[in-house]
Amino acid sequence: MRYSLVCIGSTGDVRPYMLLGRELKVRGHDVSLCAFEDFREMIEAEGMRFMPLSGDVRALMSNVMKPGGNGISFLNQVRVSLAHMKWPFLAQLEAACDGAEVIVSTYFGQIVQSIAEMHSVPFIQTHYYPMDVNDTTPISAAPGQRAGKAWNRISYPLAYLIISAMELLYVSDWRKAHGMRPRKLSARPDYLINGHRVPVLYAMSPLLMSRPPTWGEHIHMTGFWLNDEKREFTPDPMLEDFLARGSKPIYIGFGSMTSGDMGETLEIVLEAIAGSGVRAVLATGWGEVELPKHEGIFPVDYVPHGWLFERVAAVVHHGGAGTTASGVLAGKPTLVIPFGGDQPFWAMRVRMLGLGPTPIRREKLTVAKLTKALRNLISVKSYAVAARELGQRMRMENGVANAADIIEHEVRKWHR
Repeated sequence: MRYSLVCIGSTGDVRPYMLLGRELKVRGHDVSLCAFEDFREMIEAEGMRFMPLSGDVRALMSNVMKPGGNGISFLNQVRVSLAHMKWPFLAQLEAACDGAEVIVSTYFGQIVQSIAEMHSVPFIQTHYYPMDVNDTTPISAAPGQRAGKAWNRISYPLAYLIISAMELLYVSDWRKAHGMRPRKLSARPDYLINGHRVPVLYAMSPLLMSRPPTWGEHIHMTGFWLNDEKREFTPDPMLEDFLARGSKPIYIGFGSMTSGDMGETLEIVLEAIAGSGVRAVLATGWGEVELPKHEGIFPVDYVPHGWLFERVAAVVHHGGAGTTASGVLAGKPTLVIPFGGDQPFWAMRVRMLGLGPTPIRREKLTVAKLTKALRNLISVKSYAVAARELGQRMRMENGVANAADIIEHEVRKWHR
């Protein structure tokens, strides 16, 4: 079948979709992947057709992941980011789905779902973090990760009311132009297309968050979409030498996060490294800030987490779903410094499972706090034990194959 995968997001969003696309191709399907232009080379190297989205993914992530933001400011930044590019953006999404027999998409409101509705083809919604009502956690980007069950439940209808109001602004004209009825203000996601129930796939492991019993049968938790990248990577000999020399270093990287003053963030990190006495592999992703290189620090560009994380003592990162999963899979103690979005959720899961110290929000980060956290990260033995045990259990999962199985089953059911 002809699949169109639509992934609106950063590297941590696109890589799992590449793995899903690879699995679907192995099963004989024709696959295209729609993402920002930055990812063209990476996607085409997988042998998939690339469908571009214009725009600067780094600028988008910088705008919507501002440190100290909350759910309202997050959604407002999405609104501002879309304001000047609405019609070209929608046209590119349409082009990406033209001729598709199945559409699979990350969440960006109901935009892609509306395209699937227009073409009357099976649509599969995917999430990397909870977006359906549950007692365990509030909706992504909402404050109050530990405010209690009542807030957890009410945060979802509140957020969907705001999302729905935004969609009335951005999608109503497009739906009207295509002869479709306008959407109504709603406090819940719409999981119906032309009488069909929309399957929802969570690329999450139930080991980090148990599947809520209140979720319907159409909602699936597949496990993380990861692979053993380490077998495909030839490292820089200088990196190998650094890893083999002296005590095991820790990994520190913040992925696509470039919001706030990354120069200030780097200075805090460098002082904390010196104060805690650890060695560190520093991943790029600090905006235009140049990383230093000396005896105790080794800067790297992209190195597959599956390869690198097995060779470090612990990991420090922003709390993206994919990076969190890779750290847990490698069985490494983890410190999360969340910037925004779903990152506080993952930070809290790491802490509640005993995998590392209390997370430090980026806007609260200081040299003293980070120095203490780095020392604890490598000295508290319970973190290493918990991380190792959970990593061993996670290796039994195969999220990508599970997702492909469910998708194929749901498509057959859709056509019946």
